[in-house]
Amino acid sequence: MAIKPKRAHLFSRRFWCRPVVRRALLLSLVYLALSLLLFVCILPESVNLELGQASPRYIGAPRTVEDRYTTIEARELAEQSVKDIFEQDPNVALTTAAQLSEVFEQLEIVAALEEPTDSKLALLQDALPVQLPETTLQTGLSFSPETNQQLSGALGTILEQAYARGIKAEALTTAEEQVHRDINSLYISNAQKTFLRQLSSALLKPNMLYNATATERLRQEAVARVLPVMVQKGQKIIGQGEIATEREIMLLADLGLLTPGINWPLAFGSLAYMLVALSPLVLYLILFQRKSWENPQQVLLLGLILLLTGALCKAFSIISGLLMPVATATILMAVLIGPRIAIVGSISMALIAGAIAGFDVTFMGVGLIGAAVGAFSVSRMNQRFDLVRAGALVAASTSVSAVAFGLLYGEGLAALLTNALWAVAGGILAAIIGFGVVPFLEKPFGIASTVKMLELSNPNHPLLKRLLIEAPGTYNHSIIVANLAEAAAEAVGADGLLARVGSYFHDVGKLKRPYFFIENQFMMDNPHEKYPPSLSSLVITAHVKDGVELAREYKLPQIVTDIIQQHHGNTLVGYFYHKAKEAGDTADEDDYRYPGPTPRSKEAAIVMLSDCVEAAVRSLAQPSPNRIDNMVRKIIKDRLNDGQLDECDITLKELDSIGTAFVHILSGIFHKRIEYPDKLTEPEGVKPAHDTDPE
Repeated sequence: MAIKPKRAHLFSRRFWCRPVVRRALLLSLVYLALSLLLFVCILPESVNLELGQASPRYIGAPRTVEDRYTTIEARELAEQSVKDIFEQDPNVALTTAAQLSEVFEQLEIVAALEEPTDSKLALLQDALPVQLPETTLQTGLSFSPETNQQLSGALGTILEQAYARGIKAEALTTAEEQVHRDINSLYISNAQKTFLRQLSSALLKPNMLYNATATERLRQEAVARVLPVMVQKGQKIIGQGEIATEREIMLLADLGLLTPGINWPLAFGSLAYMLVALSPLVLYLILFQRKSWENPQQVLLLGLILLLTGALCKAFSIISGLLMPVATATILMAVLIGPRIAIVGSISMALIAGAIAGFDVTFMGVGLIGAAVGAFSVSRMNQRFDLVRAGALVAASTSVSAVAFGLLYGEGLAALLTNALWAVAGGILAAIIGFGVVPFLEKPFGIASTVKMLELSNPNHPLLKRLLIEAPGTYNHSIIVANLAEAAAEAVGADGLLARVGSYFHDVGKLKRPYFFIENQFMMDNPHEKYPPSLSSLVITAHVKDGVELAREYKLPQIVTDIIQQHHGNTLVGYFYHKAKEAGDTADEDDYRYPGPTPRSKEAAIVMLSDCVEAAVRSLAQPSPNRIDNMVRKIIKDRLNDGQLDECDITLKELDSIGTAFVHILSGIFHKRIEYPDKLTEPEGVKPAHDTDPE
C-alpha cells in the first residue's frame, strides 16, 4: 500500500528529527569537514610542466617519495649484470660418440661388400646416422680398417675436448672452427683431414643448454637487492629554468603535482587518516560519555574546536611546526565541555596537527604533550591567575619535550635552543588563543565556561549589586549559602565554582518583592500578617519564576538559570500551609508547593540543601554543634524522603559527605560567642572589638 503524501511527509519529518539520525549527519559533516581541511593542508601546489619544458619555478618535494625513474634504472642495470645461465648436457657427448663409432663401423661393413660403388653409397646414405656428401663417403670407403680405427680415435678425442669446453648454440661455428684446427694439426693426409672435417661438422652439436628458470631467479635476486631510491621531503626536484627530463616528470606525477583535477589517492588517504585520528575521541564518547555523545550541540562544538585549531595549526606551521597551538583545542574542550573529554581529545588533535605539519613525529609528539598538559592545567580553575598558570605549564611542557626530541635526533645546541623558544611561544600562544576564543563559543552553544563563571562570581555583577542594595538580607544569605554549597560540592567531586555562582543568584527573584522575605525585614512589620496564607504562599513561590525572568533578562547561562528554577524543587511552603490549616481553610497541599522541577544535577541539589540548612540553622535559638548536626541530617533526610533528590545522580554516601561539609562550615559560623560585661573598659567613643549584638 502506497504511503499518502501527507503521511510520507510526516514520516520523513519524524525520520530526520530522530536524535540518532541528526547525530549521524552531524558527525558525518564534522568528519568530512576535518578531512577536507587535512586534504587542503597537505595538497601540494600543482605545476603545468611537460617533458622538455623549462620549469617556471623551483620545486621541492612536499613529502618523501620514491624516485621511481632512478630506481628502475638501477634495477635494470642489476638485471642486465646477471649473465645467462647454461648447463652442460652430458647426453650430447655420449650421443655424438655413439654416432662416430657407428659411422666408421658402417664404412667398414659397406666397404667389404661386393657391390658397385653407387650401391655402396646408397647403402651408406641410408645406414649412417648423419648425412655426408658423396665425395666424403667415397673417401671413407677407401680407408683400411686400421686407418678407420686410427681416425675414429683421433676425432673422438678432439670432439670430447670440444664438448668438455662447452658448446653454446650461438657459438657452434666457433667450436667447429676450433675442431677443424685441431684436425689440421694431426699428422695425417689431407684427404683424411678433409674427411674428418666434414664428419666433425655433421656430428658436432651444442651441449650447453640455456636454463631460463635459474637465470630468471638470479636476476630477480639481483633486482631485489637494489633498494628504492628515495627523494626526501624538501629535496630539490627541479630548479627554476631547468629543463624537465623524464625523471623529473615522473617524480612530479608521483607527488601529484602534475594532476590538474582532484588528487583521488590523496583524498581517500585524508578520509582514512581522519577516521583513524578521530577514533579515540569518538569511541571514548560512545563508551564513557554517553551524555555528551547524545548531545548534538556538544558534538558540533567538538568538531568546530578541532576545525578551528587545525586551521590555526596550518597557519602557524608555515613559521614552525613547534609554534602550532595544538593545546588550544584541549583548553577549549576542558573549559567548555569537560577535562576528561579534553584529555582524550588531545590524542586526536595531536594526530591531526602532526598530519598538517607534514606527518612529522616531533611535531606530533610535542603537540600531544602540550595538549594533554593544557587539558590538565585548566581542569580546576577558580581564579583568573589560573589562566596564566595554564599558559606557563603548556609552554614549559612543550619546550621540554621539544628539547627531548632534539636530543634524540642528535641536534646541536643552537637548534635545541631555537626549538625550545618556538615551543615556549607555541604554548603561550595556545593559551592566549584558547581563552580568547572561549567567549565567542559560549553564547552560541549556551555554555557557561569556567571563565564565564569566574566573571559571574564577581560582586560587581549588575544583578548582584542590585541584590546587595535592594535586598541586603538575601545577599548575605546567598553568600553563606555559596560557602556551604562550594564546600559540599568539592567534598563530592562536583563543580564547586558552579555551586557557588548558582548560590549567588539562586534568590535573585526576591528583588521583585524583597520585603516579603524575612531576611530583608529590618525594623518593619511583616507584610504577610495582612494577607491570607494562600496569597502569601503565591508571593513566596513566585520568587522562583521571577528569578528565572531576571536571569534571562541579565543573560545568565542556562546552567545557572536551571539552579534558580530548581533550587526549591516542588517542596511544600510548610509555614503558610499549616497556617491555612489552623485557620480552618480548605487547603490543597499542591497549591502550597513550589512549581519545580526538582534538581536535576548535583550542583542544583547541593544549592537546595545549602539554602535549607542555612535558614534552618539560623533559626536555632542555641546553635550548638550537636544541634546543628541533627538539624542538617534531618533536613537532608526530609528532602530525600520527599523525592526532591530523585532526578539528580547523587548517592547516599555523597549526601553524608555533604552533610559533614555543612556541619563543618555552619559550626564555624555559629560558634559560641564571648559574653561581655555591661560596661566596657574601652574609652568613651571607642567601639568594642567584637559585635555585641546577639545572633
